[in-house]
Amino acid sequence: METAEQPKMKQIHLNSLFWKLALSVLAGMILLSASLSWLNIRTSGQIFSEMFSASQRKIFGQIDERFYQLYLNLAEIANTVADDPAVQAYLAAEEMDGVKGQQQTWQMQSHIRRTNIRLHPNMTLFLAGANGRSYLYSHGDIVRVPFAELMEYPVTKKAREHPGQIFCKYMEYGFTDTMKNVPVIAVCRAISDGSSDTAGYLWLMIKESEIRAFYNCFLTGISDIVVFNQEGEVISTNNPRYRKRGDQELSRLLEVVAKARENRVYSAKEVRNGETVCYLVQQFTNSDFVIAGVVNARQTFYEAYGLYRNILMAVLAAGCVMVPVFILVRRQTRPVCRLVHSMREQKQLHFTGSVPVEGTDEIRELSRTYNEMIHDLNLYIRKVVETEQAKRTAELHALQMQIHPHYIYNTLAGIKWLILQGDAKQSAAVLDALIGLLRSTVSNTDAFITIRQEEQNLRNYIQVIQARYGNKIQAGFYIQPECMEAKIPKLALQPFVENAFFHAFPNGRRGTVNILVRRMGRRLLIEIEDDGIGMKKDCAGCVCTDGEAKGNHKEHFTGIGIRNVDERLKILYGPEYGVAMDSKPGRGTTVRVEIPYE
Repeated sequence: METAEQPKMKQIHLNSLFWKLALSVLAGMILLSASLSWLNIRTSGQIFSEMFSASQRKIFGQIDERFYQLYLNLAEIANTVADDPAVQAYLAAEEMDGVKGQQQTWQMQSHIRRTNIRLHPNMTLFLAGANGRSYLYSHGDIVRVPFAELMEYPVTKKAREHPGQIFCKYMEYGFTDTMKNVPVIAVCRAISDGSSDTAGYLWLMIKESEIRAFYNCFLTGISDIVVFNQEGEVISTNNPRYRKRGDQELSRLLEVVAKARENRVYSAKEVRNGETVCYLVQQFTNSDFVIAGVVNARQTFYEAYGLYRNILMAVLAAGCVMVPVFILVRRQTRPVCRLVHSMREQKQLHFTGSVPVEGTDEIRELSRTYNEMIHDLNLYIRKVVETEQAKRTAELHALQMQIHPHYIYNTLAGIKWLILQGDAKQSAAVLDALIGLLRSTVSNTDAFITIRQEEQNLRNYIQVIQARYGNKIQAGFYIQPECMEAKIPKLALQPFVENAFFHAFPNGRRGTVNILVRRMGRRLLIEIEDDGIGMKKDCAGCVCTDGEAKGNHKEHFTGIGIRNVDERLKILYGPEYGVAMDSKPGRGTTVRVEIPYE
């Protein structure tokens, strides 16, 4: 059972005009957007880098003010306390009685309270003397480190080596209960007893986080700030890697800081692995402390510029633009696509279709010209077909008249001989068969006849031949009833029967010729089989016209050859139809004729 053909999915042809134009526009937009974006990013990056450097200088200026104020307070507290006679006496005096000692302690405390230490509630002040006395400003706090260990601290050693100077160092942990678990900045100064001897030491401690608070609000997440003391040691930073000795980044930063000490403000740029790193170094006012900033300019720019967000917005904008562009291009190319599709389908439409005249002026003119061409071509094909049909009809009529006179003479002579023998009945039957054969082939001008009519013609032809040559060759007809009214071209089977009678059974051999007709779906299959001598495979295709086969018999009914029949069928029905032969020596020959069932 035949089913309707399923609709095919449309395929995308990238070589089509629409896709070439659309992809060209898309590629152009992408290239233009990329070029403008690259130029914009490059220009903006340079401007951003300059503006960022300027803003960093202002930021460093603000940090400088805060740090300088802290530095002044630390220096004022350290110097005021260290130079106070009451403090010196407290650290240098021997054992005193209770009243005098209390008076001395009260005086020392009064002098300390009058300093700026009251402005720093989280600052720790600790005094330790050579006489074994010590004093901790915060009464609720406790020193957890022995005096001997304090003497080994690097900041203490520096103060001992340089009496009268203040030294500042970073320490991972403080030495009191309140600061034992946090990083601190320790300030130390040696206290003299009025002579060249050291009476004791003063330590000030503040949390390192208080200094980081000066610049944390200015960090971008991909920038670093490092504060160095007068000896080039890190006392505060937001990045722990700068505290590691031997770190490559720290070594490079120390080189930049060394150059910066010659100038109060110093900046530098380096390109490493495709990334631009900016350095900005500034020395704090009236001190040897230095602050340094390290910034990855590209990452900072991308973060501030919102590069990926802007790219996404650009893609969305391009998509919004491409949709109407695609629609416009599609509307302009649709007429061309229809024209191409129509040209491709003309073979199936037999040159009867046309395309709508639409689109631009050029496409409309092309469509009109194409429609006119199809109309003229259709008229020409119709005229050629009519001419060919008339030509084939004339040829068929001429072939129908090609009954050899010698054949008629011999047939009439045979009938005369039957009459003389007194076989009037046989003579009349043969004469009737000849009359029917002549009426069907000469008088009937129809190009197509039914299987029933063709069977009668073959029976008449065989009866005439048997009357002349005897009954040594018998014929059998095996036709499906539903095939009796099927149409076939006239004289399509006679040449094969004729060839079997005159060439398959030489020298008076007996045999059988069978004609089989059956339907196979939408095709009609006709087979003419004989059990004669057969022929070689390479000779089967040569038996195509009368006179080509062995014997060159001159008694043939017509001049219509096997090749002629095959060509006629292919012209009428197409190249997939026609004649096929199969023969083997000694096993007979089979001729198959295949045409559409009508």
